[in-house]
Amino acid sequence: MKRYLNHEKHKLSDWEKENLWQSIGTGTPADGVGSQRPVRRSFQPALGLTATLAVLAVVAGWWIGTTDSNRGMIKSVAPAVTMEKSAPTEIVVSAPVAPISAPALRHTPTAGKTSSPVQIPTPAGGVIRGRVLDQDSGLALAHATVLIRGTNIHTISDTTGTFEFTGLTTGKEVEIQVLMLSYAPHQTIVAVPDTGSVLLALGLEPVIAETLAAFDVEGSKFNVEIKSDAVSRPGDPKVRRGRKGDVILSMSNRVAGTPLPAESIASSMPIPRPFGSVTGGTKPPNGEEVELMYFEHTGVNPFVATEDDSLSTFAVDVDNASWTLARNYLKRGMMPPKEAIRVEEFVNAFDAGWARCTEDIFNIHNDGSTSIFGPGYHLLRIGLVGKTVSAEQRKAANLVFVIDVSGSMNRENRLGLVKKALHILLDELQEGDRVGIVVYGSNGHILLEPTDIERRKTIELAIDELGPGGSTNAFEGLELAYSMSRRTYEAGKVHRLILCSDGVANHGASTEAEEMLKMIRRSSDEGITLSTIGFGMGNYNDVLMEKLADKGDGNYFYVDELKEAERVFRENLTGLLQTIAGEVKVQVEFDKTAVKRWRLLGYENRDVADRDFRNDAVDAGEVGSGHQVTALYEIKLDERPSPVHQDSIRLGTVRLRHEAPAHDLVRAGQVQEIESPILLKNLKGDFASGSVWLRTQAVVAEFAEILRGSYWAKESRLTDLIPIADCLTEELPGDKQIKELAELIHLAADIEEGKKETEDTSIPLEK
Repeated sequence: MKRYLNHEKHKLSDWEKENLWQSIGTGTPADGVGSQRPVRRSFQPALGLTATLAVLAVVAGWWIGTTDSNRGMIKSVAPAVTMEKSAPTEIVVSAPVAPISAPALRHTPTAGKTSSPVQIPTPAGGVIRGRVLDQDSGLALAHATVLIRGTNIHTISDTTGTFEFTGLTTGKEVEIQVLMLSYAPHQTIVAVPDTGSVLLALGLEPVIAETLAAFDVEGSKFNVEIKSDAVSRPGDPKVRRGRKGDVILSMSNRVAGTPLPAESIASSMPIPRPFGSVTGGTKPPNGEEVELMYFEHTGVNPFVATEDDSLSTFAVDVDNASWTLARNYLKRGMMPPKEAIRVEEFVNAFDAGWARCTEDIFNIHNDGSTSIFGPGYHLLRIGLVGKTVSAEQRKAANLVFVIDVSGSMNRENRLGLVKKALHILLDELQEGDRVGIVVYGSNGHILLEPTDIERRKTIELAIDELGPGGSTNAFEGLELAYSMSRRTYEAGKVHRLILCSDGVANHGASTEAEEMLKMIRRSSDEGITLSTIGFGMGNYNDVLMEKLADKGDGNYFYVDELKEAERVFRENLTGLLQTIAGEVKVQVEFDKTAVKRWRLLGYENRDVADRDFRNDAVDAGEVGSGHQVTALYEIKLDERPSPVHQDSIRLGTVRLRHEAPAHDLVRAGQVQEIESPILLKNLKGDFASGSVWLRTQAVVAEFAEILRGSYWAKESRLTDLIPIADCLTEELPGDKQIKELAELIHLAADIEEGKKETEDTSIPLEK
């Protein structure tokens, strides 16, 4: 890193300088300095002549400048500006400066010609000058890259951190960007003055770049541990490995509650605009189109021989964040990463078409058909439908919004979308609901104590006050929110935290994931649940957001646009708030005489050991009012003739186990188990005979399988799905979701084809 280099090591000492000049005077090489080639003595007369001419030029310039004021003028000098440590961007516009010209030089007149002064031209246009500083220490930063966005104009700060741009178009706004390794990119918009110059003090925020995973060297494994992020601060930052794909940062030896130096100026930090790479440079590293997106690939379920294992057990999942994230990638013209695809979240993002459940807590359904994606196999669909509670009947809710207001939340206007989403939610709240707001940047603090919805104006004002700045102390924010919820806890009410964040946790104890997850799990057991709502592309942690909702017995959604915020907070608010059952687990037992092999599509990270189905201490999923959960299986039937009538052949049994939520004062904690048979007659025959909902979810599942590169979809192509999706839109012309599915399949196929064309036309590198 440039910051670690010793830029002074090639400078000459005073003794070396003196020795060098003495050598020039004597014509001998200096000891240990310069070339060993002899210096010619003929250099001495030239040196003397040069010195004489220089003296004459200075005298002549002085004489002309004092006797003929019309021939030239003394250069105006702007007052010096002291760059003190302050806000990351300090802008000072200097006083207007008169046009600068060098003193005229008088030449000896030549016969027939009149003498005239020689003017040295001044660069036309506006001037921007400044210094680059470490935001925490206030020290000057040398060798930082400073550029003007949208142009090829750039420079490097010198050893005092100073840089300068001249000749800029006046009256025009330019965006100054500063990039340096180990610092967050910084930018500010500046208007180029008509006269004078703009002086900037640009403070860079030290960051710890993404660290290397464990790597092998000559057969031995080493871990990289960063002892310093190049800025001296209380407590050495240390990096250790967490769960797969995670990097966990801890700050040791820091006094609790002691702010870091950066926090004192966080409130005055300028808001960066999204561009370039968050790790420095103008493009994300490794050819990635969106950088620092954290996902975890949990594998692909295999086919299982029924005679070896007839049980399939998993926790339910009604999240749909994976579908929304993939949609965001595709709409940006990019294929989503394979590890971002979770099949069950694609499937459950779509209406399953089952009848509503209004009496029992759950109804169990199943249907199926032959599979067009696996010749010789059948597709079995199992549906779980939760009881629908009307908005009027739902329990009053005590909601605490935990809102990430760190600097990263200003990228792509993430915080702006959060504010709009919260205003939408207020429209749907009703009498008895209360709202509290906790925000966190470098530190967490309470923005709004629990306030009844009747005082809506007070809540709206608090939402409007939200503004980004600082790093991300998620742990402290959640800790304050849970404390607030406990203080106002009322039996019989819904108590839920809703975390709105990009999932980045990079400050203080916030990155001690295990402690944070323990706190969430403990609070959930007390009846305070947590749902997570993700925002943003680039520097987004899907792994953490999903895990937090999982441990908090809540749902995980991702909001990529205002329309999605409407769906989450308006169309499905009761489902988000009113839990009808917790610790929901499903176990499907296949009949060994009827099913030869089976494979569950998705739910890889929801797997539960078969022996733990009735172990109520094992954490499982949560289902809200009106939620429908679908599980798709590919099964190979045993085609041997059977004396039993075909319609009565039993393929297996579905069992559902769940626990009553804490706000159910009559049944809280009670466990119930129900079951339903899977009959061959429910498999409708060919695919076209299946319901439109079955065919839609089958296409969605295959779409996900292709996107994640599943081995079982290696023969499938995105183009194969286009005619099927188009037929679905014709069958349900008014269904916006199915129309969007068809559009995204078309888009993904076009992107994939474009990549292939690029690869085919690329020129191979010579070996």
